[in-house]
Amino acid sequence: MNRSRYFLLLLVLVTLSVCTTAQAQDNAIRRMGMSKIPERGLVIQASAGLAAVKSDICGSYDCNDIGPGFGIGALFKYNPFWSISGEVEYIKLGASEKTFQDNITFESRVIEVSGMLVYNLMDSYAGSNNYRSTRKRFAVPFVKGGVGFVYYTPSSYPTNRAPNSDITYDRLRSYPAIAGVIPFGGGIRFRFSDQISVAPEATYHLTTTDYLDNVTRVENTKDHYATVSVKLLYTPMPKNEVFTSKRQGVSPFKKKK
Repeated sequence: MNRSRYFLLLLVLVTLSVCTTAQAQDNAIRRMGMSKIPERGLVIQASAGLAAVKSDICGSYDCNDIGPGFGIGALFKYNPFWSISGEVEYIKLGASEKTFQDNITFESRVIEVSGMLVYNLMDSYAGSNNYRSTRKRFAVPFVKGGVGFVYYTPSSYPTNRAPNSDITYDRLRSYPAIAGVIPFGGGIRFRFSDQISVAPEATYHLTTTDYLDNVTRVENTKDHYATVSVKLLYTPMPKNEVFTSKRQGVSPFKKKK
């Protein structure tokens, strides 16, 4: 057998191998997208991330003391596009003046309670008709916005105070205090199974208070903050399989032979 025949045989074998691998990968992706439950109902969510503040003494990343943020809540999917969520978040904010002109550093512990409307920019289902009823997209981008309130307790102190010192500036008002908040943002939800999804997202929070940093300098200005987080979403499986099958358009009963 000459070289051209060896080359032709090798080409055929490589082509068959590539086609087989591609088919296997496609089948795996299809299986991962297959769903046993409808795209609606209750979802439990938990989040962890980072937060930065924009206030009278800090308006950029450089002066921020990036703090942690944690949240827990629930989301109700009304249909493949619209959802309503409620969430409670704990956020730690902090910053220092870029210069020592005013010598101020602050820390603020914030608890935010909010309700938001979530809109998927793509249909959660892939395909159409019968194919659409059992196939869901792996990645779905979304936007969200809502209203809520924050319960906050700030403290400010000299930036150059001694490490073991407890010197603080006077409180400008009575704390803890409550203010309104308007959160809005977006992200991408990655679906790994009927029960587990992961959603990285970014949210900006407009507040109605100028005292998150215990400092007020300019009238009619408010303090805001931003969060970047990753959410873990858990969808409980319906206990009633007959109900689930009906929602999927599949008969739950097998025909007797």
